Amino acid sequence: MASKRHIKEKKNRDLAIPTDSFSDIAFLLIIYFILATTLTRVRSITADLPSGEKASQAQPDKTSIVNLRGSEIFFNDKKTSMEELNERLAALKLGELDGSKRVIMLESSRGTPYDNYFQALAAISANDGVVAIVQGEDK
Repeated sequence: MASKRHIKEKKNRDLAIPTDSFSDIAFLLIIYFILATTLTRVRSITADLPSGEKASQAQPDKTSIVNLRGSEIFFNDKKTSMEELNERLAALKLGELDGSKRVIMLESSRGTPYDNYFQALAAISANDGVVAIVQGEDK
């Protein structure tokens, strides 16, 4: 007789999943992730980009060009290393110049590692240069 009562109790049970404590568990997880998360400061550079508008006067001075071709770096068509690029940009004393004389053109070919591009951009910005990014036509 006990076994029949046990079977009836199983049939009368509600099949719903108890969800009373889900909100408490979610709240505790939120607190845990807030406390366990570490915030890191992202390294970045600030770049003073030119407006892109055409100048009304022709510029008589030659603009310096940094050209990145794969893993090779060229400054005014002379192959250099990243250290030499920093030295040559520092020698130009771009911070003392005004306006368009501070512009350094940055060209990059396909296959150039992003690290080289970022380092060249950082070198120009660190030496008070204004970056002019050259965009080629896709063929």
